[in-house]
Formats: sequence, C-alpha cells, structure tokens
Amino acid sequence: MLEQLESIFLRDGFRGVTVARLARELRCSRRTIYLLAPSKEDLFLRVFDRYLSRLREEGARGAMAARPEEAFAFYLSPAIAAAGKLSATLIRDMTAYPPANDMWERHQRERMAGLRQLVERCVAEGIFRHANAYQVAEVFAASLRRIREPSFLAASNLSYREAVAELYGLLLHGLLHDDAAALPRAEGPDPQAGPDPPRRKR
Repeated sequence: MLEQLESIFLRDGFRGVTVARLARELRCSRRTIYLLAPSKEDLFLRVFDRYLSRLREEGARGAMAARPEEAFAFYLSPAIAAAGKLSATLIRDMTAYPPANDMWERHQRERMAGLRQLVERCVAEGIFRHANAYQVAEVFAASLRRIREPSFLAASNLSYREAVAELYGLLLHGLLHDDAAALPRAEGPDPQAGPDPPRRKR
C-alpha cells in the first residue's frame, strides 16, 4: 500500500489529493488510510520520508561497493533516476509545505555529507584535482535548491530530471584531473551488468 501511495504522491502531489480519492484508487476504506497516519499530510510525510531514505541507502550502498573512480556514478544515479519521478506538482506542494520542505532539506544535507566524503576520497586517490570538499558540497546543495524552482525550470527549458543530470555532470567533470580515469556517465551504470573497468586517456 505504501508503494501505491508513493506513486500517487510523486505523480500528483498531495495538496489536491483527497483521502477519499486515495481510498478509491487503493480500493480500500478511508478508515484503512487513517490507520496508516492520522491525517493526509502526515501520511504524505510518512511516504515521502520512506522514499527519501531509500534513495540515500541505495546511493550509499552503491558507492561503498564501487571503486573510487566509479563511486560518484553509483552515488548519484539513484537521485537522477528519482528526479524523473518527481512531478512539478509534487515539487510545488513540497516547497509550500514547511514540514515537507524541511524533510527535503534534511535529506539533501545527508546527501551532501556523503558527497563531501566522496570528494575527499577521490582527492586522496588522485582522481580529482585538489578541491575543498565542504565548498563543493555547499555549492552543489545551493544549486540543487535553485534548479527545483519553477522559474528556473521554465527559463532553462529543462525538466527537473534533465537539470539534475546536467548539474551532476558539471560537478563530476569539473573535478576530474585531465588524466583521470574515464568514469561512467552520471546516469550510472546498469546495476545488473556490473562496473566497466576504468579507461585512461592516452
């Protein structure tokens, strides 16, 4: 049921969705919905928190298992894929509802902490040029906040997913040494295929 609710909220947001509609789409009673949370807003927060936690876990797990030169693609790919599921309606609803916006900001802070660790790791391995990991993460976090604004998306003529993918590409290739290993694209490798061996420029 939580998976079904996640699909509905990501597609349609939550402010315009009624409990009656949720019950109808899930083919259950309103009472069943209220057993999950005392209000529609609380239900959304429960579902959204579960969704964001899963993204963090997938990214961290992928990066931990990968070689340093591939860890960024594994770390970033779940968020890029997820960006394609976040509708403009959901982003507007989330931004306008302080508890949801605070949850998103906490999620991003945790993601940026992991990003700092990855930058430090790649600098130590000689894959990235020397960079201040804190500054990289802060600039990236500020950029993520900006690109989810409707005015930015309208002016750039990008979808949210496209904007996230381009930002991740700028981050990654702006940090690489010229002679660093060629990394997987920001969309991430196919998890079923396993990582390709790194290739070095001649």
